[in-house]
Amino acid sequence: MKVLFLHGWNSVPGGVKPTYLKDHGHEVINPALPHEDFAGAVRIAQAEFDQHRPQVVGSSRGGAVAMNIDSGEARLVLLCPAWKKYGTARTVKPGTVILHSRADDVIPFADSEELVRNSGLPTSALREVGSDHRLADPEPLAAMLRACGDALMTLNTGDVVRAVVRQTAVFGLFCEYRAHEILVLIPELSWIPSFGSCEQVAAVGDELAVKIIHIDRQRNKIAGSLIALHPESDPWHGAWQLGVGDVVEATVVRWVEKADRCGDTGGYLLALRPAALGSVSLITGPGRVG
Repeated sequence: MKVLFLHGWNSVPGGVKPTYLKDHGHEVINPALPHEDFAGAVRIAQAEFDQHRPQVVGSSRGGAVAMNIDSGEARLVLLCPAWKKYGTARTVKPGTVILHSRADDVIPFADSEELVRNSGLPTSALREVGSDHRLADPEPLAAMLRACGDALMTLNTGDVVRAVVRQTAVFGLFCEYRAHEILVLIPELSWIPSFGSCEQVAAVGDELAVKIIHIDRQRNKIAGSLIALHPESDPWHGAWQLGVGDVVEATVVRWVEKADRCGDTGGYLLALRPAALGSVSLITGPGRVG
């Protein structure tokens, strides 16, 4: 993969980070950027990007340079970006990954937290690594390499991935797969409407098998589904149909403190089949599935 590496203030081409990327198989374009002429640095970076069309990695001041060029559909990997000190860009595009150390004494970690909020990125876009501003130790170098690989990964409709839940909402789950955010809306979670909030279905950190059902590349929005993975679990139109009085085996998924299908009392979320979820209240005798 081609990578345009934009170095920081008073740094020079051929440093530890671009060398690390090169040693791990990437073709690295690493131009010398003038230290006192930010506009000139942006012009040089833009010319290199236009010529090579690479992915872009920017370190510190170089991160601010990366934010101020027209990088098209390329993904950005920013290392403790100095966006408050240089340039006019105050947001980054979807899919951007930011690496920063909370112990950075040059660019505050809070600046990257603010950049994530300004840009509407998921909190997982900011990855805390390293123990100083340079990010030149083995851990942050490996994180940079992974982020570059994540940026290269392209998803397509129909792909099945194992995504991690990063945020829950009433209407859906925000999941992460590499550098991609995948939204699974409530109708796509279960063939059986047994809950009124996705917060009853999963928790942050859960890993789910998700099928990609729609990609809006212009807005970088990806929609996923659990039920699309399991059409055989459709109890309404498929071969498997539920009837009153049926006795079925189920797997307990999780305990829900306030299950809305159980009168807001405590109950268990059950998987009758994959992507076919029900809830059962704690009552005497057989469970009442909702």
